[in-house]
Amino acid sequence: MIERLKGAYRKLPPIGKYLLFSVLVTLVDAALSWLLSMRLEVRLSVANTIGVVVGQVIHYALSSGQVFDMEYGGVGAVIYFSTFLLGLVAANAIITAVFALAVALVPKDLAFLAAKGCSIVVPFFGLYFLRKFLYYLVKRRRSR
Repeated sequence: MIERLKGAYRKLPPIGKYLLFSVLVTLVDAALSWLLSMRLEVRLSVANTIGVVVGQVIHYALSSGQVFDMEYGGVGAVIYFSTFLLGLVAANAIITAVFALAVALVPKDLAFLAAKGCSIVVPFFGLYFLRKFLYYLVKRRRSR
């Protein structure tokens, strides 16, 4: 069973691995954000930032070598975490706006889930393709 899972994992294209890592990290991010904002009453954007930061550190560790074929270190980390900041700004804007709209229509916990979902989906694709492009530029420059 484990060998079949490993085999299936090895066959995944890079975006499939990125998606798998993103789903795992999203669970950590959403649980932490929910706990902080809904139970500990930390301001939503602060709770979201903490959840996203923790998630991105895990995501970087998982995806740098396996998705983007980039070694851990200076240039790779700068690309990853600078694009992360762009994604964080987008995620916070999205979660705040959607929550403000949804909380008037549905219970607070459902409004949070809807807002969190929106703040995950939009940055997912943008960051993947931006990172892919930037890592490509770095590798092309190094191969000259």
